[in-house]
Amino acid sequence: MWKAQKISPKQIALLHVAKRELGLDDGNYRAVLSLYGGAESAKDVTQAGFSRLMKYLARIGFKAPAFTGRPKRQHDAGALIGPWQTSKIESLYTALGIDTAGQQKLCKRVIKKAWPQTRGEANKMIECLKAMARRAAP
Repeated sequence: MWKAQKISPKQIALLHVAKRELGLDDGNYRAVLSLYGGAESAKDVTQAGFSRLMKYLARIGFKAPAFTGRPKRQHDAGALIGPWQTSKIESLYTALGIDTAGQQKLCKRVIKKAWPQTRGEANKMIECLKAMARRAAP
């Protein structure tokens, strides 16, 4: 027997945001859920019911909030090393007490160069130095 797909937790949260922003009391909210969503509770609403609910809620004035999350950083491992990476590497070297000769030796061993040139190499050095700092910590 085919079973209707329930809505996701994010969709349930969106229904609750709509309820709050439209100022619906519990009785009116449940009546709208029942009439347009075909369920007594938001967790029982199906995908089809959710789309009907959202159309109705938009008609009475609800606007879904825009995505406000932080945009993802572009990770181009081949790009040149960034200034924050340079300062992070230098601060880790200072914290570990490694001198210039030791820095070059470690870089040669880890990335086969005297100093990282790309973001990928810099990330590799940062992770290596962080691991060394964890091992050195009491």
